[in-house]
Amino acid sequence: MGQFHRAAGAIVAPVWQDEYLLTADQLGLVISVIFMVNIVAQGFIGSLLDRVGPRRIISLFLLILAFGTLACTFTSSFTTLILARILLGLGLSVGGVGMYMLLARNFPASQFGFLNGLMVTLGGFGGLLATYPLAVGIARFGWINVFIGLSVFTAAFAAAVFLVTKKDPVDQPEHSGPAPGFLGLIKDDRVRPVLIMSCVIWAPITAITGLWGGPYYKAVHALSLEETGLFQMLFFCATMASGMTYGFIDRWGRFSRYSVILTGALTSVASLSVLALTPDMPLWAANVLLFVMIFAQQFYVPLIAQLRQVVPDAAIGRATSLYTIIAVAAIPTFQTLFGVVIQQTANLPAEQSYRLGFALMAAMVVTPTLLFTFSKAAKQP
Repeated sequence: MGQFHRAAGAIVAPVWQDEYLLTADQLGLVISVIFMVNIVAQGFIGSLLDRVGPRRIISLFLLILAFGTLACTFTSSFTTLILARILLGLGLSVGGVGMYMLLARNFPASQFGFLNGLMVTLGGFGGLLATYPLAVGIARFGWINVFIGLSVFTAAFAAAVFLVTKKDPVDQPEHSGPAPGFLGLIKDDRVRPVLIMSCVIWAPITAITGLWGGPYYKAVHALSLEETGLFQMLFFCATMASGMTYGFIDRWGRFSRYSVILTGALTSVASLSVLALTPDMPLWAANVLLFVMIFAQQFYVPLIAQLRQVVPDAAIGRATSLYTIIAVAAIPTFQTLFGVVIQQTANLPAEQSYRLGFALMAAMVVTPTLLFTFSKAAKQP
């Protein structure tokens, strides 16, 4: 469900922009507000999961997600759409940390990277449904009817999770000494490089697949909603294939995580730089570069595995919450700043405006990558 809603923005963004007469920066806020809510919610999600357990908390937040999805269909303005998206974002906030906790509690640390890659691949099916199938559904039934159906499905899924999920996790090993808090994790030299790179794990992907991919194809390449959905579906195929690729490399490859993470990040920067520096790029070339960027960006699979390796079991919940806060905070930052670039360069041809947006993204990815590169503590096996 999380992948679906994060990806759906690129398809519904042009529809909402036309229906509510949204400016570029308003559209960026509408799509990215769910990630802002995620940031705030992470402060208590980890504690709730620890105290109450994943079964009840995940089910409850899925019901909130269902209600938020339904609320979107009753909106009539920019303000009410924002309020509905806030509720939807709250429902989504449990997903990542809940999954990490389940993997960490039930499987050995050596399998964490591979299993996370597998979850990325499986989650990609939700993202696929939010591309071409969603575009076709909106074109034929209207976005309101699609969202009503999605709300009903989400509520049913919440009930299924509550009925099927185990009531209690497996027993945890005992630990000596208190677990480090947020401040202690930030001060840890082994954790800090991972947190720095977490700034740019999801944001570049979501900026394209979750928002600006749709307007880019419409404004620069004059594609229809369904044509845009096809390309967005291709990008989620990249996510699924890459998740398993990085997972296999992490489990059975002979490369250090440091080199794999660095290679993925620099490949992403290179792809965005070519998009920014090449005028009048043909559609096929732009698709190839965006595909490569999205494929390379899945370096968060070995990155979270490295975090799992250096953090004690008793602090996994807090560590993954902190990691998620930083990663999610970067998403609205990327999306909103991209929108500001488009808005401020509205007097230029659309192709030039989007090239400047890609240049900004490249610069934002390369900065933490350089810090990670020269960190001695980052060079973990």
